[in-house]
Amino acid sequence: METNLELHARPHPDARVRRLGFDLTHPYVEQCWGSVIGPSSVAILRRLPVLWSEQEPAQLPADALARTLGLGPGAGAHGRFNRALDRPAQFHLAEWIEPETAIAVYTEVAPFSDRRLARVPEWTREAHERLLGAHLDRIANARDYRPQVTEITARLDRFERPTTRTLPPSKALGR
Repeated sequence: METNLELHARPHPDARVRRLGFDLTHPYVEQCWGSVIGPSSVAILRRLPVLWSEQEPAQLPADALARTLGLGPGAGAHGRFNRALDRPAQFHLAEWIEPETAIAVYTEVAPFSDRRLARVPEWTREAHERLLGAHLDRIANARDYRPQVTEITARLDRFERPTTRTLPPSKALGR
């Protein structure tokens, strides 16, 4: 019996990642996350925006998707396709709604943490620095982002130089 698979698009649960993360079509997914989740999982992630443009959630036979990605027939529980689909969930890029039949994949991925960055090969660390720097520059230069940058900078300045407030005498005495 053919197993149908539901692939849901879900915004990342962390607001910072939704604001500053990389969408699934960004080269960061392949060049950085690929070293962690593997090329088959990257192929799945990169295919999803195309599938979602036709229907969300994408609903298709798991075996058919496995074949279109070159993972061969057999999308069984222990097959290559299912293992490749499970890796994004293991690394918090997705979460299973119903094991082996429905998965919610986050539409953004986070940049590597310092801990994860320390575990990847040098080439991946270099790609991370290059791609993250360019990504943050693009965000900072976007017109609609300028007010947020100014607001965040002002907040950071307040943390560095806390203001001391004095209460009026009546409030200071608890009246």
